[in-house]
Amino acid sequence: MFRVLVLDNLSEEGVALFRQAGIEADVKPAQKEQELAAIINDYDGLVIRSATKVTAAVLENSTRLKVIGRAGVGTDNVDQDAATKKGIVVMNTPGGNTISTCEHAFALMLSLCRNIPHAHRSMEEGRWDRKKFMGTELAGKTLGIIGVGRIGGAMAKRAKAFEMRVLAYDPILSPLKAESLGVELVGLDALVSNADFITVHATKSDKTLNMIAGAQLQKMKPNCRIINTARGGIVNEQDLAEALKAKAIGGAALDVYTSEPFTDNPFIGLENIIMTPHLAASTEDAQLTVAVDVARQMIDFLTTGAIVNAVNVPSLDSETRKELEPLLYLGERLGMFQSLFVNGRPKAMKIEYMGDMGVTDTYPITAAIICGFLKPIVEAVNMVSAPSQLHDRGVDVSEKRSAASSSYAFEIGITVITDQETHNVRGTLFNRNDPRICTIDGMRVDAKPEGYMLVCANEDRPLIIGRVCTIIGEAGVNIANLMLGREEKGGHALTVLNLDALLSPEVLDKIQKTPHVTEARLVALPGALGAA
Repeated sequence: MFRVLVLDNLSEEGVALFRQAGIEADVKPAQKEQELAAIINDYDGLVIRSATKVTAAVLENSTRLKVIGRAGVGTDNVDQDAATKKGIVVMNTPGGNTISTCEHAFALMLSLCRNIPHAHRSMEEGRWDRKKFMGTELAGKTLGIIGVGRIGGAMAKRAKAFEMRVLAYDPILSPLKAESLGVELVGLDALVSNADFITVHATKSDKTLNMIAGAQLQKMKPNCRIINTARGGIVNEQDLAEALKAKAIGGAALDVYTSEPFTDNPFIGLENIIMTPHLAASTEDAQLTVAVDVARQMIDFLTTGAIVNAVNVPSLDSETRKELEPLLYLGERLGMFQSLFVNGRPKAMKIEYMGDMGVTDTYPITAAIICGFLKPIVEAVNMVSAPSQLHDRGVDVSEKRSAASSSYAFEIGITVITDQETHNVRGTLFNRNDPRICTIDGMRVDAKPEGYMLVCANEDRPLIIGRVCTIIGEAGVNIANLMLGREEKGGHALTVLNLDALLSPEVLDKIQKTPHVTEARLVALPGALGAA
């Protein structure tokens, strides 16, 4: 008999589905790391929400666990790398809390503009401060939405019903999709400068961490109000607190925080903020939906092997996936590299398979490429959902196969066309676990797609690379690998360096200003395959 452990509060309907399917379901909420580690090997599945953290230390004790089901969207409380290495599928329930999160964000926005919590508190204290709580209307105001996925799109529809003008910042939202939502696509600076209200619905990543900080706050209108129901850390909390104290902006409403539960909250005592304890998904409707969804997905997986809404593995049978794993890994790396390398809004992606890869069905590899491309910018994307998510954003994807490769047994080429530029990257496998980027824009580099990568375009002249390496060394950063490529002697050249640490913006700027360096871009990828 299969056994699952329900670690966070889950609607009884979900627990009942397990038992109806003949699966034993134990409900043991609020397990600490050591407690969970001690009992985890008794179970085939874990059901969690946001409260439980499934760490590598916990998973290390498991040889039986097959699946972790997140009743909700975000899976940042699960060590996905550790789960993947242990062969554990991590699932989520995308879309289950879309409406609840959207409505909570709207409730916070309305509360901000009408001072509802503060007016209520005043009444409770026996005061009638009618004049003190002068509000503002939503109609005719401008709402800026950062991240236009499911929740951001739902926000746009409701804002239009309130007769608001809607600005949207989303790096991969197509103009056609924006038009269908009735929103204006703008850059981040334009959004923060023109919005009366800003609501955050982006995923948390290296690209979005501290996306809203001091520089952006300074550009906002004095009456601008910020709402964050996405993830703590996208809005820099210290900078936001300082702006609120100085009355540089009109107010803020937060449901998420860098540390939850918070231990050092800089907003305590401020009058121009509203705070809720991560309640956006906490409605009876949403909890019922995600409980039923996660139970059904896990039941199907345990009883039939079907994989639905997995965030760390493709929807493939075990034997096929094992055979394809190196190609899937290579494809995901190439896609992720392109996502982090190109500038501008993507319009099209062209994928080319060249040579003999030993497979006839390239769809899983294409899905892995698209998944890698979306991972830095879209929350909870997986190989199942990635193609539709890219399509929904109006990015055209095409693929073709060629019989021969230029220099290797096979190559995978990805061309990304944006509204600003076009770049091509090709990759191959030197052996089963040695993926390489073999060319960037036609220049051979044979670089490892892992960790911190500095891609430096320069004129082919003496001393240039030496100067760049000196700048990196003086910054205290070690160079792990260095690959050179050039079109011809004295022409254009390309240098790719694998670094042991991230370069600061100041160091990168210094490199870009080095004579005869035409451009320098930094790409931050996860570590090597099989690395800790």
